[in-house]
Order: sequence, then C-alpha cells, then structure tokens
Amino acid sequence: MSDNTEMPEMRGNRRVICHVGDIGEAGKGLTLKRIIKGDPERTLDIFLVPDRDEVHCYINICPHQGTPLDLKPDVFLDIERKYIQCTTHFAKFQKHDGLCIGGPCAGSKLMKLPITVDDDGTVLLGS
Repeated sequence: MSDNTEMPEMRGNRRVICHVGDIGEAGKGLTLKRIIKGDPERTLDIFLVPDRDEVHCYINICPHQGTPLDLKPDVFLDIERKYIQCTTHFAKFQKHDGLCIGGPCAGSKLMKLPITVDDDGTVLLGS
C-alpha cells in the first residue's frame, strides 16, 4: 500500500498479508496499515517465519523490553534458522508457539496471530 487512503486487500473477511514466496529463510517483517476502522494512522508490526511446511505469524515485540526482535530487516531467526531470536538481548523463541526457551524472558511467549495459507500460497490474517 502506498498511502493510508487505500483499503487493505481482502479475501472474504480475511486480510491478505503477502505470498509465501515473499517470506525469506530468516522471516519477513511487515507493517499492517489501517488495522482499526476509523483510525487510518494505526499500524501493527508483525513478522512471519517459515517452519518446515508451515508459516507462523507474531507481533514484532519482544516480551522482555517491548523492543522489535529484528535489528536487520527481515532477519528474525538465529544463524541455524532453528529459533526466532531477539537481536537486542539474544532471547530465543520456538517457532511453532513463540515460547522463550532462553534469555532474559525465558518462559514468556511472543504474541501469535492466527493466519491461513490459501492453496495459491497467499497468506491471510485470520483462521
């Protein structure tokens, strides 16, 4: 979207996020615009991570200090691509459920959002 006057692309009642082909090996960060009806300036920073044949979506906020997880655009995974990693304090999170398994916020979870991947590879917000 180029400006805040455009409406988000929808499929039925679900919002189109991107195509699975747009998600790199280390993830993809996105800013969703127009997330609240009547407040076109409100945005939501999210990221998508691949996990074998699945894709998971989380809000881009570390539970430790509320900072974004990525210091480099679209880099959300550790070097082995096994865990989501906060690049501020190196906390590690499981891909499938966002549980922190190491670092200053161990036991906390990332905020997961429900998504659906259509047969054509389009990632949609909502289940």
